[in-house]
Amino acid sequence: MKRLFPALAVASVVSMAAAAPASAEIFFQDTYVSVRNLWQDKQPGYAGAVDEAALNISYANAYTYGSNFVSLDLENFGHQDPANIIGYQGQKATSSSMEFYGVFRTTLSGNALTNSKKFAIGPFSDIGFEVGADICTQDDVFASYKRMVVAGPQFSIAMPKGFWNVSLHISKEWNTDAYAPKGATSFDAVPELETAWLYPFSVGSVPVKFTGFLNVVAPKGRGYPGEAKAGTEILAHPKLMVDVGALMGGKPGQFDAGVGYEYWYNKFGNQSKNLVGTQQNAFFVEAGYHF
Repeated sequence: MKRLFPALAVASVVSMAAAAPASAEIFFQDTYVSVRNLWQDKQPGYAGAVDEAALNISYANAYTYGSNFVSLDLENFGHQDPANIIGYQGQKATSSSMEFYGVFRTTLSGNALTNSKKFAIGPFSDIGFEVGADICTQDDVFASYKRMVVAGPQFSIAMPKGFWNVSLHISKEWNTDAYAPKGATSFDAVPELETAWLYPFSVGSVPVKFTGFLNVVAPKGRGYPGEAKAGTEILAHPKLMVDVGALMGGKPGQFDAGVGYEYWYNKFGNQSKNLVGTQQNAFFVEAGYHF
């Protein structure tokens, strides 16, 4: 994956920048390393289910002026989505494809910047401004190399515990497509909604966290002339995670394990009327450790 190494280099630089903002005090930080497995993943262009195993490293902090978030996914797919084999549908491959996906977000807090509670309005505990980027590359036939930038307000919903953030962005995506006449694609700038949450609770003596995210991307047009128009894309990724460490009498908030569900409608903007493998309903298991 020749393009994986530049992406990882960019990810490392941005991660370090997020982890150590200049002239700012970090009030909270968390590094989470996890593995997950999906056995019902879908890949556009292939009608059947695809196996997926993923390693994730994520980092979040709250600092003097706001917050930062970085998520780095390295995903390995089964033989159903092999690496760089044209006309692969229905064939088994000796080499399965791999994907790197990086998400980078930084938010400036209205309350922190004004040293006040002026942005605690109604149901919102804070209102800020978020900017970020997504970087993705995969070595399958499609040969995706996605670059997306986002910017817009973020609303923090007042919660008794945990958090719930809702961001309203304008997003702009560039990508590559091995099937496109010139390989490169450029989509329209469109509205995008992102929301993420974490709510801790207990079931008897079992400490549980309901956490996850939901993204909605408006129809982004065509990547190149003649391509089918993209539809509204919805990705929901909720999960229930048990604090296994605390349950076993160890340090709370360190070792998590649980189950989740990933719903992906019009995956990557592709619509089922134009392509198979675009609607995903996949359960997954996950285990992770907080440093």
